[in-house]
Amino acid sequence: MFDWRRIFLLAPVTVLLLVAFALPLLYIVPEAFSGEATKRFLRIFTSPVYTKIIRTTVRISVEATVITLIVSFPLAWVLSRAKGVRALLLGLVVLVPFLTSVLVRTFAWLAILGQRGLVNATLLSLGLISEPLPLLFSELAVVLALVHSAIPMMVFALFSVLRRIDGRVLLAAHTLGANPARAWFGMVVPLAIRGIQSGVIIVFLFTMASFIAPAFLGNQRQQMLAQVIQSEIETGANWALAAALGITLAAIATLVVIGLSMVLGVFSRWQNPGEPKPARTDLATGTVDRSLLRDPVKRAAPRFNLAAPWRVVMGYVGPVYITLVSAFLLLPLLVLFPVAFSSAEVLIFPPPGYSLRWFEEILSSPQWVDAALTSLRIGVATCVVTLILATLTVLGLGRDFRYRNTAEALMLSPMTVPAVVFALGAYLSFSRVGLIDTELGIILAHTVLGFPLVYLVASATFSSIDPGLARAAASLGANPFRVFRTVIFPLLLPGLSVGALLAMLHSFDESIASIFLSNLSVKTLPRMLWEGIRFNTSPESAAVSAMLLTATCLVILVGILVILGRSKRSSMAFQSDPDAV
Repeated sequence: MFDWRRIFLLAPVTVLLLVAFALPLLYIVPEAFSGEATKRFLRIFTSPVYTKIIRTTVRISVEATVITLIVSFPLAWVLSRAKGVRALLLGLVVLVPFLTSVLVRTFAWLAILGQRGLVNATLLSLGLISEPLPLLFSELAVVLALVHSAIPMMVFALFSVLRRIDGRVLLAAHTLGANPARAWFGMVVPLAIRGIQSGVIIVFLFTMASFIAPAFLGNQRQQMLAQVIQSEIETGANWALAAALGITLAAIATLVVIGLSMVLGVFSRWQNPGEPKPARTDLATGTVDRSLLRDPVKRAAPRFNLAAPWRVVMGYVGPVYITLVSAFLLLPLLVLFPVAFSSAEVLIFPPPGYSLRWFEEILSSPQWVDAALTSLRIGVATCVVTLILATLTVLGLGRDFRYRNTAEALMLSPMTVPAVVFALGAYLSFSRVGLIDTELGIILAHTVLGFPLVYLVASATFSSIDPGLARAAASLGANPFRVFRTVIFPLLLPGLSVGALLAMLHSFDESIASIFLSNLSVKTLPRMLWEGIRFNTSPESAAVSAMLLTATCLVILVGILVILGRSKRSSMAFQSDPDAV
């Protein structure tokens, strides 16, 4: 028997994902295999140019993923053990870069690695070099930018697993004679292998689909597949080739992810060892000599006592590591502010003087103001639609839906597809129905990309609500709508508020779909910033980036205040009436 109520609640998000996500992805296939498809794919896999681009894409993605894992694991462990103010500060160190636009984060590296940037200016002032180093337009610059953008993703993937590991396993390993390295690699890393697997896959897919970092910071030798796809679409040169490149990127990413999953799966087999083997019963039983168990065992004294020096070294390693990682994550963002107030015509650090001219030009420019208003309208519309869909979906899935895991996997599927592949499919399909260069087309794309984030927050909040409250209201005669309005919705509201902030911020800063789907009639702030950085790397772009970063920090501050306010009200309610809580 059909549950019409559940069908009604899940129908809107199902239609959205089918029309605005699944169909655009499927639309890539006929476009790629139209006409001379065989010749097209042979050109991709036999041409020295394209094969080099494929190798470069995989190499840079693997390098960035490995470095990100090595840097992020200790940070995620420290964050999982932190409490109080320390946890809040470390969380902000990770959260602020994560919610900042990729365009802004990438542009910051221009101000750091440029010939007249922070690094060269510092080295020249210290007399360590006589002329600026060629740091820009290199693989090092591209990898640094990708790692900087990927660290928050890896930390969040690891954090959820590491926080469930009992910290006493390290103490147990130490008492059994294991040195710190063996304790970490023998206990903590295997227990965290699921988080490592998720983080590696997320980061690899993100770096494979990146085209902003190689476009701004690399040269022809660092050209990546996503960059070529974006170029083909923007110039309108060859849509079929762009679609074939998109399928190639998706196929290579899938193969590499399967390989990584198989390798990491080997290390996680011991967590699911299967049924234990039955004990042998054919062995002769007799009296066991237990006298040896009563004899004391003397442990040989170590030749060198490294315990005290190790403790001293480790006492400094932790704070130094946290300081360096925090500086790496925040410094590129902080550098934007002095550059934004520069009086120079080009990017120079430190600025020769300070002025408000760039902010005045932005605020008096009709193009920038229109782009900001367009992004604001799109962001508000995306926020409203996403909140409605997330609320209906959470209520539709409920707590006892038989196929909940499968349904959630489908709901979160936009997070698993490389953004550039989805943007390519959206461009090809939306162009057939007149949605290219329209606010409606961008709203649909942003809703698809932002829905998983809002759903995760709303679902976590809904799962924390006591189901007995709804049953109690229903037993007192309240109909389902009144139960939702008076019980569920007020308790769900804090999570929806945080989700609304995330949806608004994600839409306002989203770069890839905005670049693909906007051009002349509709220009969003990310699109304007993309063009400004490509054609004129002046402090004007730094001023826009600083304003976007400030807006991001304000949204995060509002979210923190909402969460703290809810915690304070819960604490006051508990103190006033503990039995009621």
